[in-house]
Amino acid sequence: MIRLSVILPMYNVEPYVERCIRSLENQDIPYDEYEIICVNDGSPDHCKQLIERLQREFSNIVLIDQVNQGVSKARNNGMDHAKGKYVLFVDPDDFVDANSLGRILTYAEQQNTQVTFLGFSILDEYNHVQHQVFSEQLVGKVYPGTEAYHASRQSDPPDPDRIWAILFDREFMNKNKLRFIPNIPYLEDGEFLVRIMFLASKCNFEGKSFLQRTTRPGSATHSNLFNTERAVNGFLIAAHNLMNFRSVQSLLNKDVEFINQSIVKFVILSIHSVVGITRLTKIFKINSMLKHKGLGKLEINGCSRFYTSLGRLYNISPFLLYAYLSLRSVGIFSKKFSKKQL
Repeated sequence: MIRLSVILPMYNVEPYVERCIRSLENQDIPYDEYEIICVNDGSPDHCKQLIERLQREFSNIVLIDQVNQGVSKARNNGMDHAKGKYVLFVDPDDFVDANSLGRILTYAEQQNTQVTFLGFSILDEYNHVQHQVFSEQLVGKVYPGTEAYHASRQSDPPDPDRIWAILFDREFMNKNKLRFIPNIPYLEDGEFLVRIMFLASKCNFEGKSFLQRTTRPGSATHSNLFNTERAVNGFLIAAHNLMNFRSVQSLLNKDVEFINQSIVKFVILSIHSVVGITRLTKIFKINSMLKHKGLGKLEINGCSRFYTSLGRLYNISPFLLYAYLSLRSVGIFSKKFSKKQL
């Protein structure tokens, strides 16, 4: 029985992917109990050839070739081919601790959870530890998804809307048709995670080190992608998809307030990404697009104080919110405002 499917989307990561795969092979469970699905997303480097070489050394590597379609479709393709009881998303420039797969799988299996949060460290470009999140204080209890979502943010971790360092039950994902939404090039994990955690009823925290998250110049997280038209369109797609998801869940008589904050967040991100005098004309276009997608007014029930305040400004006028974000970005009203606060 295949216990685990590890999914690695690959695009321009040739210098890093072998380290990642060798860390996944240096484990305490037999090769026939897990598979490493490498999805070559039309990478122009030699990722494909490197994986083909590693396939001659390791029997559990699966290579999927596709034309370049973006990380979301690459991950979806991997999920569609996965055979394991659990699914784990790993970025190919990261790596995992030796002899750790058996431990995390046994922990998830014993509690029969749908989502298991794993410990991780954030490394700088010199591989020095900058931050660690193990969530030891949350071990020993099974949480509903919405509660686990908020609990995972208690220590104010960097990149809280992540999909890595989390173990997912594949049957749960397939039953609920949970897949990434294409054409969200920035923070696609956050949109996906909200839907997962809303639907999950059994989540836990493993509480020990598992993944080493690296800092790579040129990756989407550390690039200028945030300020591009592609990112703006992606934020709008994310907000619109979550709004539709909320409508469907509301018809099922579910409490949908949990979803509101993420919709507000993506709408604010679409506006914040064009803050600046040189982008003044773009706010008019974004305002028109938001209205067209049915996002002219935001539901703010259930939002934190931070998002409630920004949501109220938006509901008065998107242009008022734009002006406020612009002034805060240069230090007026209070300390400078950055996208990391969102």
